[in-house]
Amino acid sequence: MASSSSLMGAVGSGVALGVPFLFAYGFGAVAILPFTLFLVSGQIRRSGVNTLPEFFKQRYGKAVQIVAVAIVVIGMTFYMVPQLTASGLIGSHVLGIDYTTAVIVLGIGFTVYAALGGMWAITYTDLIQGSVMLVGMLILAGIILVQHDGFSSLIQDALAVTPAFGDITQPWMSYFGLFLAFLWFGIVSPSAVMRNFASRDAKTARRSAMWACLLYLLIFVFGLIVAAGGASLGIADTLDNQDMIFVSVIENYMSPFLAGIMLAGLLAAIMSSADAMLLAISAGVARDIYKEYINKEASEKTITKIGFTVMIIASIIGIIIAINPPQLIAIMVGWVGGFLLSSFGFPLVLGIWWNRANKAGALAGILGGALTFLILVITKPFALVSEPIIASPVSLVLVIVVSLLTQSPSAETQKLVNRYHTNLPESDEEKTAG
Repeated sequence: MASSSSLMGAVGSGVALGVPFLFAYGFGAVAILPFTLFLVSGQIRRSGVNTLPEFFKQRYGKAVQIVAVAIVVIGMTFYMVPQLTASGLIGSHVLGIDYTTAVIVLGIGFTVYAALGGMWAITYTDLIQGSVMLVGMLILAGIILVQHDGFSSLIQDALAVTPAFGDITQPWMSYFGLFLAFLWFGIVSPSAVMRNFASRDAKTARRSAMWACLLYLLIFVFGLIVAAGGASLGIADTLDNQDMIFVSVIENYMSPFLAGIMLAGLLAAIMSSADAMLLAISAGVARDIYKEYINKEASEKTITKIGFTVMIIASIIGIIIAINPPQLIAIMVGWVGGFLLSSFGFPLVLGIWWNRANKAGALAGILGGALTFLILVITKPFALVSEPIIASPVSLVLVIVVSLLTQSPSAETQKLVNRYHTNLPESDEEKTAG
């Protein structure tokens, strides 16, 4: 669920904006999994569908599915930007080529990798690449602590060189908005939800979430140590892009051999995350729109070709934006999380837990939340990444009020909601979902 570009962005923003910003980022990311576990994980797995828009169709109908696909395509295309930005920064530094060339070459590589591997392959390579990153972060954090004679001395060294490292540099709404965006990310991110569907059954999905929570906690503890190590170097202001502080820390504290392995692992993990997003976009257009509404008799070969074409288009758009990225990686990821939360968060959760939620309410909630978020991002009346604090409650109110003012869902739909909460054998779950 959490990409390695997010980790790179967390370290960069922690040094650039202060460690409280990293805490808001990290606390939200660690809380993703228990939050997802208790709120939607088992229920959404029992629905028996393969994508988030498919769930919206099952629960609310075709109109909501189509709108959801549009939101997925917009959100996941923009989410490609921080992945491409991170890979471009690393690729240009390691390979000695200019940033733009690195973004283009790696963007093409992401697309080919996604087309050849598919979600199952990406899910398994995520496990391997995530393990490499965890071990790499452990080694890097250990080296930093040894060189600074412990955690307390490390923090003192960081504050001595970069006094603003411990400061609250942003309004409270920025921290809370970022926390909310990441807290909900595992619920509303289509790529994260697709990984949930890749689980063998609901029990496996919940168990995976619990173990991943522990791993996330460890990774962000290591991230704090790495950020402190970066602050102690005192070079953040000299970098063209402050997200590069992560790479600088690796090169300053690790031997060339270990640094090479660490950077390769980081780049591979970023690739895997980006590919999951491309697959979410591809599935949304090729399966949820083309096969569902344009050509129901389309062959698997045709679906694959359309999906690959969609991947190419999304990659091109992502590359164009990433050549001149609009913000720090952490800010861009926060925007994506906030947009998806504002659009999908309450229509999805209320669809699982409230029988009375209906199609009209879901449409109002998705569109109202998405438009409110985009207006706030464009007009900037509030603090940076604080938009979901306003936009997601707007979505919640719209779902509830419009649902209550319009016709109740059918009895069949209400029974379907009850089945989301029924512990059936997996074969029975598939039958009832079908």
